[in-house]
Amino acid sequence: MIPQDLKVFAEAALPLVAATGVLVWLFAVVFAVRRVIAAVRSRTQLDVTDRFVVVTGCDSGFGQGVVKHLIARGARVVACCFTEEGAQTAITLGATSAPRVDLTDLDAIAVLAADVKAQCNGKLWGLVHNAGVVLPGFVDYQPLSFYRQVMEVNFFAPVALTQHLLPELRAAQGRVVLISSVDGLVSLPGNAPYDASKFAVEAYADALRVELAASNVDVSVVNPSTMQTPLAMSFFEGHQKAWNEMNRLDPDGAWKQQYPADWLDAYIKANTENLKRIAQDPQHAIGDIVHGICAKRPRLRYLSGTLAKTLFYALWVGPESWSHAFKRATIQPPPPTGRQGVLP
Repeated sequence: MIPQDLKVFAEAALPLVAATGVLVWLFAVVFAVRRVIAAVRSRTQLDVTDRFVVVTGCDSGFGQGVVKHLIARGARVVACCFTEEGAQTAITLGATSAPRVDLTDLDAIAVLAADVKAQCNGKLWGLVHNAGVVLPGFVDYQPLSFYRQVMEVNFFAPVALTQHLLPELRAAQGRVVLISSVDGLVSLPGNAPYDASKFAVEAYADALRVELAASNVDVSVVNPSTMQTPLAMSFFEGHQKAWNEMNRLDPDGAWKQQYPADWLDAYIKANTENLKRIAQDPQHAIGDIVHGICAKRPRLRYLSGTLAKTLFYALWVGPESWSHAFKRATIQPPPPTGRQGVLP
């Protein structure tokens, strides 16, 4: 028999359990409906004909692809390039202008901003911070100058250019799209300068988004995984540049015992082949960048590519100890000292 006290408790609790069940189902329905509405709204595209959009890093890769798509939609694109060849290609594609600019030079950025202001007549619809550099290498042989160079292009340049153009973005109630990386969510070994710059971009974008919300300026972040771009596909070969520079600065340093030249050769060869297998079509990221500029309701964040949506998302939100173990396992072949177990 059921004890009388338990029976009384059960009878009293039943209405509460039933009400809780109803609330759970109601929440689920509301959540599903909101997701459907958001998906429909995100597919609605705006007419960007004759609207000015500034895109940096248009010499190749994402930037060049974004320029093509925006011109096809009728936008007036200011395609910022580093090389003369890149600028000529952008003009051939139909860019309104293709200024050459060194984004490590704050004076050059100020001149670029003044030119943009003169062209857009006080209203700038979009600003895409795509330009970036990567100088890979393990921390033992990373020159400090490489950290500074990467931060100048990847972080300080977007901050400076955005600040110059805020009045025009506010006047147009426009868009800012910052190209971060999965490395801005999960820092990976052998790429500390780049990862640090992308973490900085993430923090800046979050602050910028909140501060511009009252002006109806949308700020989106794009986090691509590895794509088939010149920047990405030459990544592991870039380790040699850092190693050579540290060898020039400190030829007899203890760092060589940890990362000898023969190990570096094997590391570059093995991982370059792995990179080719996982790299995806850049259109994954290009489409997301264009969506951030042209959609009626752009997303706050775009995880671009299969690995961004799966592996890196799991590493981002999962236990940090799991992420740490995974990242340690990616250093293949392990450096000699690591194999001997001197440093766990």
